[in-house]
Amino acid sequence: MFKFKNPVHRGAGLSVALLLLLGLLWGGSTNVARYVGSAGVPALAYAFWTVLIGSIVLSVINLARRQGIPTSKRHLLYFLGAGTLTSGLPTANMFLCLNYISVGAMSLVLTMVPIFTYLLSLLLLIEKPNVRRGIGISLGFAGALLVVLPDNGLPADQPVGWFMLAFLSPLSYAAGNVFTAKVRPRDIDDLASANGMLFASALILLITSIATQQWFSIWSNVSLANSLVMIHGLISAIAFTLFFLLVRIAGPVYFSQVAYLVTFFGIAIAMVVFDERYSVWHWVAFAVTVTGVILVNRTQTQGANAAQKS
Repeated sequence: MFKFKNPVHRGAGLSVALLLLLGLLWGGSTNVARYVGSAGVPALAYAFWTVLIGSIVLSVINLARRQGIPTSKRHLLYFLGAGTLTSGLPTANMFLCLNYISVGAMSLVLTMVPIFTYLLSLLLLIEKPNVRRGIGISLGFAGALLVVLPDNGLPADQPVGWFMLAFLSPLSYAAGNVFTAKVRPRDIDDLASANGMLFASALILLITSIATQQWFSIWSNVSLANSLVMIHGLISAIAFTLFFLLVRIAGPVYFSQVAYLVTFFGIAIAMVVFDERYSVWHWVAFAVTVTGVILVNRTQTQGANAAQKS
């Protein structure tokens, strides 16, 4: 059995496990969104129900553990900012764009999250320039391109405007990663953070879905699409809790690599569920992406070791 030699290696192993789990959860969610969108569920209302259900699940858990959500002005502003950047805006935009561009094209766009996160982190002095980490991120980006470009590039009949608008999602996710790492109050834990953020996101999406006449009543009828919306809400509760945990223990740039795994798992699941054909490009991409993740993880471990020795 593989054993970690010290807490640093245990932390690195936990970071990898959380990264893989988040990639699987969000990669699967991309396929759920594709099906639900094709069933005619409005994008804004769909996003609202997923974050509302997620926030309700976390509220029940927090009540059971007697953990309240702070309501000071500082906390509320943080929840609104995090809810907008990490959930409301990018999720609604992604669901909307998936009605016009393919899962492959959206996956290509999402690979830009680490690039945007790294650039924002450098600008805000959260991260220092590091050659090995830059190479690791570049390898992840190259792996994602190998998945998307050979078979699933942007077809000529897909509108370029919607493809360009899709880049708003990774930019918002990146800003949310940095915002969470930089602004998150120290007196709230991961569950409370995810709970407050999802509630704030639900409030924003409720107002925008009603204002744009995209309201959808999930109780209107019993269907597979409605059931998938509820399942997606449960996934949101789990995924965003893991998001706060991973950003706290590994940093926003390390977390941002989840975009590469979302690309791989998303398209791999689509090939199984929608009977798409496997190709050698996907296995090469997987190897390249994993190499990039290991390279960045090694940089994180070495940094932690250096911090312990100093």
